[in-house]
Amino acid sequence: MSDGGHAEPTNNGPERDAAGPVQPAPAPGRPGASRWGIWLHAVRPVPELVSLAAAAERLGAAALLLADEGVDRDLYVTLTAIAVATSQIALFPAITNPHSRHPVATAAALGSLAEVAPGRVVAGLGAGGTLVFGPMGITPRRPYTALAEAVDVIDALLAGKTVTHSGEFTASEARLDWAPGRLPLAIAGRGPRVERLSAQRGDWVIISGKPAEEVGSYARAIREQAARAGRTVRIAWNPMVGWEPRHVDALRPHFSYMTVDMPDRWRERLGVSGVLVGELRAALRSDGPDAAARLVPDAVIDAFAIVGDRADVAARLAAAVAAAAPELLVFGAHEYTLEHVSDVAALAAEVGLAPADGPVLR
Repeated sequence: MSDGGHAEPTNNGPERDAAGPVQPAPAPGRPGASRWGIWLHAVRPVPELVSLAAAAERLGAAALLLADEGVDRDLYVTLTAIAVATSQIALFPAITNPHSRHPVATAAALGSLAEVAPGRVVAGLGAGGTLVFGPMGITPRRPYTALAEAVDVIDALLAGKTVTHSGEFTASEARLDWAPGRLPLAIAGRGPRVERLSAQRGDWVIISGKPAEEVGSYARAIREQAARAGRTVRIAWNPMVGWEPRHVDALRPHFSYMTVDMPDRWRERLGVSGVLVGELRAALRSDGPDAAARLVPDAVIDAFAIVGDRADVAARLAAAVAAAAPELLVFGAHEYTLEHVSDVAALAAEVGLAPADGPVLR
């Protein structure tokens, strides 16, 4: 990134954000170290999503993650409505990519949201995937490179710097004169290069689409890489859990596009053939995740999800939390009802997760 002398490279060491200093992670295994949040897709009318987010906050959720999918309700319109209706829950775009939204526009959107909810906004960034790119006909040439560039450009713009950049996207003398100051960065992805980027540049690392058995070792590796760079990172883990038969049905559509984007080593391990991946891609293009769900093999569910009766799910999830010590455990919503949000809060308590006792970013 070139800035003509305006923007300086971002230091990989601990930095301050608009909410104050980035605090070190709680000690792994400390009682109450992990808190919980909820991950929504904007598949319901905005007022309903606002109601669910407000209920989650009342029930002790520390964070709200909202998916950034091109054909759902707009991410930043919805997050702004949620921000107005809540007072302390942290707000994560989950996950904005550098292709369907230009990074300069993303920086402006994040800065605007931070004005509405100061001290509560995390810049959630990732490379993107099939679900968002398919309807837009986007095929990124170098998705990791674009993500790494976007991290630098968005961070610099939020810090009030002037940015000129030429790479996977371009920016010319871009500047947010009203920039709110640097926001915490959350980076999501599954490959080794994204893992390194998360450790070197992220304040948060979002872990999703990982088998529960690998989450502990993955979290340790991220923290060790960050420590070698003189940094600390926080972990937000999105486990795939289901304690009712209908929850497994709700999970399958998510696994339809996750299977398409799955690393080759996992496809081979689970016996997912190239033919099946082609069938899934075709079904996703023509009829969407719900139709493609019927093609997802049980082996994928068994490997990536924690499902079963409630007591078994709570016990296995508690063991995984003890191994990974995430600062935040983010539950995906299977049903968009107040009853389900209450049930998620109850499960969080059974697992031993602490309710929010203040803003998670402080």
